[in-house]
Amino acid sequence: MDKAIRFIRITASLKRDIIHSQKSNYNHAEAPEVLPDVVHEFLGGALDLDDEFVKGCWDAFKRTIWMYDPNLHSSAADARIFHMHGKDHSLGEFLKHPGRKVVLFTLEDGACATYHYKLICPSCNTTYHNNYSVSNHVRTYYPGVPDAIEVGKHQFVAREVVNMFMNLMLISWTSATNCAEVYNRSLSKMENHPKEWDFSFELRSELIWNGISHLAILEHYEHEGKTLVVPHGSKQKDRLSEPIRERNKLFEDEGQPEWAHYCEKCVRFTFDDADQPVDMTRAAICDGVTITHPCCSVAHCTEPLANIKRDRFCPGHQHRLKVCAVERCEQEVSAGYLTCNEPTHRQLEITRKRRNAANFQLRPQLQRTTVATPPDEDTAIPVDPSSEGATCAQKPDSGIHRVTARFGRRQTHNEQIMARPCGMIVARATFFGSETVPQTVAFLKKVFRVPGSMPEFFIYDNCCGVYNHLHSQKDPILKSVGFPVDAFHYDCKHSRTDIICREHCNPRLFLELLNDDGTWYFNSSKCEQLNVWLGGYHAILREMKADRYNFLLDELIMRKNRVLKAKLEKEGHLPSYVPGLRYNS
Repeated sequence: MDKAIRFIRITASLKRDIIHSQKSNYNHAEAPEVLPDVVHEFLGGALDLDDEFVKGCWDAFKRTIWMYDPNLHSSAADARIFHMHGKDHSLGEFLKHPGRKVVLFTLEDGACATYHYKLICPSCNTTYHNNYSVSNHVRTYYPGVPDAIEVGKHQFVAREVVNMFMNLMLISWTSATNCAEVYNRSLSKMENHPKEWDFSFELRSELIWNGISHLAILEHYEHEGKTLVVPHGSKQKDRLSEPIRERNKLFEDEGQPEWAHYCEKCVRFTFDDADQPVDMTRAAICDGVTITHPCCSVAHCTEPLANIKRDRFCPGHQHRLKVCAVERCEQEVSAGYLTCNEPTHRQLEITRKRRNAANFQLRPQLQRTTVATPPDEDTAIPVDPSSEGATCAQKPDSGIHRVTARFGRRQTHNEQIMARPCGMIVARATFFGSETVPQTVAFLKKVFRVPGSMPEFFIYDNCCGVYNHLHSQKDPILKSVGFPVDAFHYDCKHSRTDIICREHCNPRLFLELLNDDGTWYFNSSKCEQLNVWLGGYHAILREMKADRYNFLLDELIMRKNRVLKAKLEKEGHLPSYVPGLRYNS
């Protein structure tokens, strides 16, 4: 019987091929007496049927097959039947044990009306849900990642749907809002939505963020061999806050899981006469990319804002609200103002308010949303109305001092990326105030602090500055690591009269970086190429709280590394890990 059912279903899908094999005067409304040879052979081989069985099935079921409508036998059609008639009898694929009404967002059947049920143990009073159990106000998630992830009290999202959203973000920089629009317009399948359901079938961006957070954290805990335990009474958006901070801290301290990566594109081996490897040369490339998030108005402060919409300062610097917003002024503010009584300082705030209220300000505000990095919020420069149309005065002996104020929060300065020449990102760091040489050196030493992990070459666009800094510190790292400037910046950006740069940072002085024909063995501009990809996330990330910003950025980088590793394996570049070095070493 199973073979007969499969024969009907598969042969019905071949109806067009059967028609195309008939003569031109054939009546399409009637099934032909005999199957075309090619279809006959296919069905016999695919379904493991002998010739007589295929012929007998066609003779018996050809009329049924010819009238068969696949749309009436899809899982979506079945779901509609169960939703219309099954609930009164507690029957159906999603209605086996009726509980509270929920919406399940799936890939194949769209947004489905279904039920969530729970079981309660009478002995210990533990409640068992789809994804987790609850006991004494503590939620304990089951091992692994479920097929349906609970993202709200009445909403579940299929795991494959969340993975689709992550791939949209990874490949095409699609925001959560646009992911929701794509789903609601293209995949929701409104015909599956019963009118009497209590909850909306519209997928919202916050549900997508909850799905991404749960998927990433559950995958992380599965990889670590741990069980996720969180408070049960928390709000959905805050429930994973602590696990997210823990994973952020792990990635900050240890780098990406591909930290110890090597392959033929980022490591150069030296072989002996017996063609055995005797040495290897590794390189790391560093660069900054201007993707940012809101931060405290105090320069170089790394403490996150409690509320990115309202706060100018982090909780530790709230006392600065009583201090004048003009930089380097420590006078107390006047009531109702952000500045002190100094007339020039007050004029700054008045000018700011006028500009914010003026129509001409709307166009720059619109343009601001499209730039790679917006300036720090509400930075104003005074304008003297009496100077309009006047001739330029001579520069005073005391010099010209610009008076500036910061009426809003700052943005972080940039993300610093550490990558291998093959494109594998091994670590990143947020630079809050500026991209300085000491910060870059500290980043290098932190990433490769495990003995044996430091690369033989560190490639950076300002390696001459790095070399000067290390030389002034008499740092012994200069004896084991070369500091060439990347080839592009060396040829285009560095002065030919800089002796230190020419003698110590010229990439052509390091023969390990060159092929026999004089071309470059390593791609020293890989970070520049990665910055193009990372820069696409600026509009998505720029208004995020620090925890979500770091969490999403680390997740996207990790997934991109997975894609790259699979590509390297496919191309035969033998990706692996340096012997003796491991993630979390």
